Amino acid sequence: MSKPLFDTDYFSDDSWERRVQSWLDHNGSNPFLEGNSRIVRQIMSHAESGLRMVINISAEALLSFLAQRHYFNLYEEPVIGGKRRTPSQERIKVDRLLGIGSQASDFYFGAVALGGTGVRFYGEYCMALKPSEIPGNTKIFDRDSYDLLLPPLSEVSNVGALANQLRGSWKADVIDMLVRKVLPELQESKQLITTGTVSEMILRDQEFVEVQKLGPIRPESIAEVRQSPDEIAIEARIQARSNAGFAPTAVELRWLQQRRNVVEALERERILCRVVTLHGRGYQWR
Repeated sequence: MSKPLFDTDYFSDDSWERRVQSWLDHNGSNPFLEGNSRIVRQIMSHAESGLRMVINISAEALLSFLAQRHYFNLYEEPVIGGKRRTPSQERIKVDRLLGIGSQASDFYFGAVALGGTGVRFYGEYCMALKPSEIPGNTKIFDRDSYDLLLPPLSEVSNVGALANQLRGSWKADVIDMLVRKVLPELQESKQLITTGTVSEMILRDQEFVEVQKLGPIRPESIAEVRQSPDEIAIEARIQARSNAGFAPTAVELRWLQQRRNVVEALERERILCRVVTLHGRGYQWR
């Protein structure tokens, strides 16, 4: 009999809770593993600082969102950079594989995050949604859904069935799905894990659990907007050079003005904007 293409304990029709237990049954010899598993669950489920759906967005798009009071997906054909955008054939195919093709115009995508500033590839501002905005039946996917179009997932004979194995819902599965993803990285750990490490393991670069939210996102949906210290450092450096007599370029001036516009717009909406700095056992908020 040929060996399965994927790990059948992970790529399974079992619940995510059972997948976690199956992994522990086969790999749970490390005495720190059980303690770390409990810590990870406690960190993720904390009411104040627990898991959130986040959406990254550029300054221009954020200002447009606040002005129009609606976050648009590509099926709504928004104007971005002066051009009307429509969904690509790849996006349409992915949505069909996810089983949401008929309702695709009503879905809005984000990532699961604990702390941090989200998937910065999509924009330097990270909008964290209020927990009340995420119904318990909100769909989640264990990775970027575009991975369904790439090998080795795309080479499976029934990609749609495989996609179903990688899905879950926010209330029932998000913690177990994330625990199952991080457990292999904790297998050899000789110490108890910290909040900062858990946060980095949950969302690393463009590796994340995807949230597929049904229903609109408006400014009232946003709990806070997060920024990385990197942008603050760039802003300070431009200002310092200007004070020293080195005039900013036109691009830098436009960038600075957009950032000021974002601050003013968020203040008008009374949306908190924070800079997130990682500090070991927790996040420092400023």
